[in-house]
Amino acid sequence: MRLILGLLSICFALNTSAQSLKTANDSLSYALGLDVGRNLKQLDFQVNQDVLAKAIKQALDKKDQRFTESQTNEIIRSGLNRLGEEKIAKTKAASQAYLDQNKKKPGVITTEEGLQYQVLQEGTGLHPKPNDMVVVHYKGALADGTVFDNSYDRNEPLDIEIGRTIPGWIIGIPTMKVGGKTRFVIPYDLGYGERSSGPIPAYSTLIFEVELLKIISEEPHESI
Repeated sequence: MRLILGLLSICFALNTSAQSLKTANDSLSYALGLDVGRNLKQLDFQVNQDVLAKAIKQALDKKDQRFTESQTNEIIRSGLNRLGEEKIAKTKAASQAYLDQNKKKPGVITTEEGLQYQVLQEGTGLHPKPNDMVVVHYKGALADGTVFDNSYDRNEPLDIEIGRTIPGWIIGIPTMKVGGKTRFVIPYDLGYGERSSGPIPAYSTLIFEVELLKIISEEPHESI
């Protein structure tokens, strides 16, 4: 936390609108300021720049500081926790709204676990079993339409054991037949749950379009 505050002091001490970057130190100061500013932007928090600049000047001048170091750290910790909770609440609300709307669409089936799926193309082959190895093409997106993974773009189907995937896939893929394509809408508790995973935020509803290309198994299967 001291490092962040120190970097903020550096970046605001340099008014780039009034002076050019004449020295290597000026460039370093500006680069550090950009880095900190971008990190603040990722917090999705509306920074009061006037208040922030005033506080930095007071820190540089070592006077008129309203908070002690311990108070400052506590306020920052509390504020970041609040922002995190607000972001989670927003994600959960958006995800639930998407689920509520999607289940009303024609052709959408909801399982007892809460998985929603819609057959886009009926397969003609066999059903896989939950412990099977399968080959699939897929596209994964968030409720806002952001695509986080797409095997079609890579032209690389995925070989995977169904039982080692997320619960939504474990429940959903056995409903498919080889050659079929299904759209799955997966609640967060059947996806990555309360944790984030790469570009996927915690509590996210996931939308997958999955095409079942092949079952890799030596066990007999039913073609019903």
